[in-house]
Amino acid sequence: MVSPISGTHDMAKIKLLQEEVNDRIALAQARIESAVAAIQSGSEWQAYLKLQSSLHRYSANNVWLICGQHAAAFELGLVDTPLPIHVAGFNTWKTLGRSVAKGQHGYQILAPNRRAARVATDAAGNARSLGADEAPSAGEELETKRVLKGFRIEHVFAAEQTTGNPLPEPPTPKVIDGQAPDGLWDTIIGQITERGYAVRMVPSADAIGGANGRTTWVSHLVEVRSDMDEAARAKTAIHELGHVLLHDPAGFAGRVHPSLGLKEVEAESVAFIVADAHGMPTDDYSFPYVSAWAGQGGTKAVRATASRVASAAQSIIGGSTATHGTGGRAPGVEAALQARRDKTAAETPEPELWQMEERGIGGAA
Repeated sequence: MVSPISGTHDMAKIKLLQEEVNDRIALAQARIESAVAAIQSGSEWQAYLKLQSSLHRYSANNVWLICGQHAAAFELGLVDTPLPIHVAGFNTWKTLGRSVAKGQHGYQILAPNRRAARVATDAAGNARSLGADEAPSAGEELETKRVLKGFRIEHVFAAEQTTGNPLPEPPTPKVIDGQAPDGLWDTIIGQITERGYAVRMVPSADAIGGANGRTTWVSHLVEVRSDMDEAARAKTAIHELGHVLLHDPAGFAGRVHPSLGLKEVEAESVAFIVADAHGMPTDDYSFPYVSAWAGQGGTKAVRATASRVASAAQSIIGGSTATHGTGGRAPGVEAALQARRDKTAAETPEPELWQMEERGIGGAA
């Protein structure tokens, strides 16, 4: 039998340990936000955003048209990649300091034809189109709207078809090298399988669309590259566990699913925090990765996901059987935590013997 005093002390210890975990998570989240802000205030990031704003977005149909024509060009040896990276019109590439290479042909897309239309609207909100010389009736208001009147063929070019000024790129994550902390891989894989997902190793990124890891909802499958160092594999597994905890479609019934960008911000933030708590730094990979997926949202996107990220990180760390290292805490944090522990102990003295007897909790355990 365990005495109530012992049980009280155990609860206090558990509470204190939980507070330490929460402190560690808060510090890690602050480091992510600070790093993202630093990256996104740099000139390279600004140049990348300017590039993105210069390149138009296309409809789903046009994306299929572009990809099909690019694949055909790849088969003919006209471009070096099977899929296009960036696509823009001839003049847009000129403004970016690049020119279409000799012998390259533009990809056909469907561009909307729009024209101004005169519309008369009455007090009840009923609208009717007006002829070129027709005037609105009494009580009607005249509006001019842009309306779709069919499509025309235009041409765009992939970046691979152009030469000139180098294109700015977002920060590139550096794959982690080295060993993972003892037991970390096993505990993370265990948590993934406990949630009904199988784990499969694949030989390279080519097997999973160029990624380090992938989670497939329909088949409840997590895949991780085997051709990476142990640390990178462990970090990737944590990232995928973040997806399992936060993004399984079954958990979003009737609610709006996060965008792809926010999902990646959340999963990689979870990976950084959990790895950090186990003494495995992933700064060089996680910070650029989060920055790129946060996009123009920057630190706002990181802040918006903080609560969900903290909850997932707490769950993973709480269920981890691997040793939890200090994980790159800021200088002075250990001393501050110890001071708080000492203060807590001083403010909760041991009960006197007479108090224990009076409450009927003395005697042998």
